[in-house]
Amino acid sequence: MREKHKILIVDDEAPFRSALKRLLEKNHIVLQADRGSTGLQMAEREEPDLILLDIGLPDGSGLELLPRFKELRPSPTVVMITAYEKVKDIVLAIKRGAFDYLVKPVDLDEFELTIQNALEHSGLRNEVVRLRQEVQRLQGVDRLIGRDPAFLDAQMLAIKSAQSRDAGVLIQGESGAGKELFARLIHTKSPRAAYPFVALNCAAFGTEIIESELFGYEKGAFTGAKSEGKEGLLQVADGGTLFLDEVVDLHPEIQAKVLRVLEEKEFYPVGGTRKRKVDIRIVSACNQDLWEMTEQGRFRKDLYFRLATIRIDLPSLRRRPEDILPLALFFMEEFNDKYGKKFRGFNPKAEQLLLNHAWPGNVRELRNTIERVILLENDEMILGRHLHFLGGSPGADSPAPSGRFKLDLPEDGMALDEVEKEIILQAYEKCGRNKSKTARFLHLPRHILIYRLKKMGVEN
Repeated sequence: MREKHKILIVDDEAPFRSALKRLLEKNHIVLQADRGSTGLQMAEREEPDLILLDIGLPDGSGLELLPRFKELRPSPTVVMITAYEKVKDIVLAIKRGAFDYLVKPVDLDEFELTIQNALEHSGLRNEVVRLRQEVQRLQGVDRLIGRDPAFLDAQMLAIKSAQSRDAGVLIQGESGAGKELFARLIHTKSPRAAYPFVALNCAAFGTEIIESELFGYEKGAFTGAKSEGKEGLLQVADGGTLFLDEVVDLHPEIQAKVLRVLEEKEFYPVGGTRKRKVDIRIVSACNQDLWEMTEQGRFRKDLYFRLATIRIDLPSLRRRPEDILPLALFFMEEFNDKYGKKFRGFNPKAEQLLLNHAWPGNVRELRNTIERVILLENDEMILGRHLHFLGGSPGADSPAPSGRFKLDLPEDGMALDEVEKEIILQAYEKCGRNKSKTARFLHLPRHILIYRLKKMGVEN
């Protein structure tokens, strides 16, 4: 059974308070106060989810009391009540943190809608606070949110591995699954936390650039080198953690040099003749099975064993569907703050689109999706139409939507060709008239789809 919300009514008119109480007490716990000072005391003691605050109170203005209510922790959602709809008062109330306002005499439909929206807002904010507290308690990194057992196991393994200063940690998972965040978690929880965390994407540069970035170089080491030379990331990270992302892309020659660093704690800069000592821990990441790459001869086995003393496998987002909406909620709050928006949640259609999408880009793609919507739209809820660019296609590995496919057939029957045409046209519109996406959705080769669309006269 869902826990009832606490609603505090602060108003000096007893008949008005009684009327509101009758409307609310069936589904909520209703508290009452006839003065602002009494209301503040009750709010501190009872921690209400929602406060209905009258502007005109016998011991002061509700507008003056509003900031004091908002300073309480947890901070309640406040809806102002006024006998006169003064624009100046309303603007001031919103600036000071009021969620909405009601005008006496209260319209019943408007009242119910306002209360529903205010409680949804309160629940959203409380859920975000709870998620943040849970994350901070678990790992002290405010972006690792998830309830999936495999994901939680990975977090705990990361925290345990952080206790070592030197043990190599290999993080495996698809692009966008959060490998660098896990690497930062390990660094933050490790004895090296006070020293630098330095990241290098090994797939982003060629062999020569990677070598000079990692090891640095002496002045005049090669054509185009800086006259004063350059300090490498190994030196920059000295005492701390070096994160090698997509380590599988390291050239075999660089792999050998990295192995020497791990074994000897020293290296030569490019063009240098004097050894440099270094004390670092290497955390590496790969979006493939690195052991399989060693079996294929694409990666050194001796380096693999040094890097993968502890191996952490991150599940893809589509393998942890219960985490999609909490993550989306977290990102919505983040971008509300960034762009000054007031989105309160997702309607059922939007939730279904989020749950049905395959998320090939994982958490990174989800974050970018929510940022796009918050930036471009101005509604109070994220709606299905805001996510049209996702195409509505569940994808091969996404959770299957509930229910079976149904087609309303006319009583007098219809030709099979017409059924096929209707299905193709619906899928084409559902996928935003994108031929490649429609072909995947219908499990058809793209050229067959184009042929059938032309035959139907849809495409020339």
